[in-house]
Amino acid sequence: MNFEQLFPDEREKEGDRFRQCQLVMLRMFKIFDYLCRKHQIRYFLNGGTLLGAIRHKGMIPWDDDLDVGMTRENYEKFVQYAVPELPEDIFFQSDATDPYFPSGHIIEAKLRDKYSHYIRREEDKATWLKWQDGLQVDIAVFDRAYLPHNLFIYLQNRLLIFFLQQKGNLSRARVQKWIARNVPLPLVYASSFINGRKMVKQGEYYLTQQELSGLETATFEGLEVPIPKGWHSFLKRRYGNYMQPPPLSKQKGHHSIAIPDPFTPCNHPQTLLWENRKKAKDLA
Repeated sequence: MNFEQLFPDEREKEGDRFRQCQLVMLRMFKIFDYLCRKHQIRYFLNGGTLLGAIRHKGMIPWDDDLDVGMTRENYEKFVQYAVPELPEDIFFQSDATDPYFPSGHIIEAKLRDKYSHYIRREEDKATWLKWQDGLQVDIAVFDRAYLPHNLFIYLQNRLLIFFLQQKGNLSRARVQKWIARNVPLPLVYASSFINGRKMVKQGEYYLTQQELSGLETATFEGLEVPIPKGWHSFLKRRYGNYMQPPPLSKQKGHHSIAIPDPFTPCNHPQTLLWENRKKAKDLA
């Protein structure tokens, strides 16, 4: 499958460096969407990307990552059928594919562009991370959890991560599946993204069964893409008056401690050099 023809890499077509980075992530998302449709894998826009689709009909202008979500069953299908078809320049990152990626990380899997990375402050380099750090599409995996309250979800996730950390996210998911089948309590869907006291206090990082009972479509960067049926109540719970953009002082990406660089890879085995790609295209 020639993804270069289907979804050409256009990062050099923009003069603005930040928009170049967004084009990198959009290409990864288009390939993700294509493979999900091909293999009948249900996903939905999540977090700031969902907000961008509703408020901007595309990426939030200052956003520096892209967020999608899917249930555990669909994630397992994605790993089995879609991941083997990813092009060479996209790295599928999880605790199973990257030895430096922590089990129980707040985002279970990511798509990483191999040509790029996030430039971090010198004082952060030694303590920040060793895993592949290319521009990313975050894949939040939603397991069935109980009670529409982040404290319960947080405690469940932390206990499972503590006891099963060495066995990886799939073992943690098996325990959550067993709980979902055998404990008759009200259900919500949550990811391990709830990992701190602030998120517990905010009480907003989950989807109810009703909100995720079906999918509808929204326009996102010229594409018609799936979003949760209950997107309005989810966004209102998470962002309040979500149609009102934040003040200029807060219009920053999630990685405000880093600068996304679309042409320089990180120090990791799963990387490629943009200069080599250009040379190969010139020779062709």
